[in-house]
Amino acid sequence: MKALLTAIVCLGATGATCIAAGLEGTPQLQFSQTVYDFGKTSQVANVSGIFRFRNAGDGTLKLEPPKPSCGCTVAELKPATLPPGGTGELSFVLNLGLYRAVIEKHIAVKSNDPRTPEVSLTIKVDYTPLYDINPMTIPASLAFGVTNADQFTTITRTDGKPLQITRLETSKPWIIATVEPGAGAAGTTARIHVAIQRDGPPRRFYEYVHVYTADQTNTPMSHVYLYGQIMGQVSLSPEALYWSITDAAKTVSDRPEAQATRSVTIRSADGKAMELKNPQTTVKGLKVQLLPKEAGKVYELIARLDDVPASTVSGNVSFETSVADQPRIELPVIVNVFKP
Repeated sequence: MKALLTAIVCLGATGATCIAAGLEGTPQLQFSQTVYDFGKTSQVANVSGIFRFRNAGDGTLKLEPPKPSCGCTVAELKPATLPPGGTGELSFVLNLGLYRAVIEKHIAVKSNDPRTPEVSLTIKVDYTPLYDINPMTIPASLAFGVTNADQFTTITRTDGKPLQITRLETSKPWIIATVEPGAGAAGTTARIHVAIQRDGPPRRFYEYVHVYTADQTNTPMSHVYLYGQIMGQVSLSPEALYWSITDAAKTVSDRPEAQATRSVTIRSADGKAMELKNPQTTVKGLKVQLLPKEAGKVYELIARLDDVPASTVSGNVSFETSVADQPRIELPVIVNVFKP
């Protein structure tokens, strides 16, 4: 009777379309909870749970696939279509990773509910890993003339049981990792000494140390990550060229010089004279030149973007040097074009 009255009223106002809307009814998505708080959690790789929902309206509810806010969360709902009064579940798994962190992630759920077309679900975790490493990532660069660098990190087993590190395995032979004396067989904490030695030509590096314990001998229980640079005689500042273009339709003549031009200062780290030549680039529309500043000890590389690309591009600028360890140097180039 209610649907019939709605249809009659709508007929006089808006016609056949409104008749159909009145007869179909209005769906309403209703979750029993929108926040899932796990509180303090440790010694697990992931957490999982279920958000339950129902169709509290009088029309058929249709839901789109859920969209988590990050790749660390997997979510699935069923069913995707609910009659009035029908119920469903959205299950999720959140991978916690290796770092101590207070985590908050979201899952967006869209539907044909006209009042609330999108619902945001929240997952909260105060996470402490079983093995807490501080720091887990170590920046370590060797300046020109420096042959080695010493770094340290601390590993703690958070459940109070003995740590029992059996071995440390490095990704390269020029990285040496050892447990410092004093940890003790029953200790829950150990300090790790990581020594990085100059080996080979100047370069950037991204390496690691695997940590093995008595209760997990075949696979590492955790990792310490190392990144940095073994610097040579030639130093650059900055070490990359970057443009951010917000209006690609503007011509070069419409842009201030500061928007079109970038520069890099190139120095001899030991103060000896060097020769730089033959600047080149792989980026179309970019012109580069080398200008000597201080008797071969300091150069300036000028890069001018004469042609703005239609979309984001990347490449490099390179030049030759008279330095035996660094005969050719490359700088990354990114031209980021933002489209409205």
